[in-house]
Amino acid sequence: IWCRKCDLRLLYEEKYSFISRADFWIASANAVVRQTSIDNALDLKETFFWGRKDRDLCQGSGERLPQAKSCNEIEDVFLRNMGLEWKDAVALMGGHTLGRGDRDFSGHHGTWVDTDEDAQIFDKGYYEALFVNSWRPRNMGEKNQDWTTGKGESTRVMLNTDMCLVFDIEEHVERKIPCCSRTNIHYPNGQNQCIDQEAARSRCPMYSRSDSRRTATEAVQDMLGGSISSKNNAPFYIAFAKAWRKATTVGQDNLSPLVKRC
Repeated sequence: IWCRKCDLRLLYEEKYSFISRADFWIASANAVVRQTSIDNALDLKETFFWGRKDRDLCQGSGERLPQAKSCNEIEDVFLRNMGLEWKDAVALMGGHTLGRGDRDFSGHHGTWVDTDEDAQIFDKGYYEALFVNSWRPRNMGEKNQDWTTGKGESTRVMLNTDMCLVFDIEEHVERKIPCCSRTNIHYPNGQNQCIDQEAARSRCPMYSRSDSRRTATEAVQDMLGGSISSKNNAPFYIAFAKAWRKATTVGQDNLSPLVKRC
């Protein structure tokens, strides 16, 4: 999205080059969230601080992002390195409700939510999908191992770093033992929605109440806004705004708030 002739870069160079690229990228992300949230309800203007400095080189910056392996990545990046809490991390992961993975870029293919249309709406659909679908491993034992749901060549995806917010999958992934998140759901013809027979025989366990990652599961449940079927996005929106402000200002000492004008 930042090639020489890419629309976003052209917009920056034509109208906004008086601010740093870093500030522009944050402001652009804020705009996308507002425009795709229900009724434009999530306006992140109050969370925006400016004054970031650009650098042409930042060695190792890509390695600071969580890899799609396990919740160890979430803990290392969001909790330890950035000083966030589990609820913050869970809220930020809700950004997966937008867009899709592409096997040609990441090796992971599909949308986190039901359809491409749903993947253009910033709402709590990501958290609903974690609970209502029968997720099974895909490409087990391979570098691009992830999770999918549905029949045939499925266009749905969850990463290990998504699934581990609710399900204790670490041992299953390490030992290459398939499990399915919901083993009790069937299609009208009687076929188990886990599809894979081996996965259907083992339901992915959830965390015990004494497990520190249980806090992540409880945060996911909070994001549902009371129930899976509710239209209440407020808990997610409030938590995301708080987490986004932390994530976009951490390590910055000289940022300034926007000046309010009449």
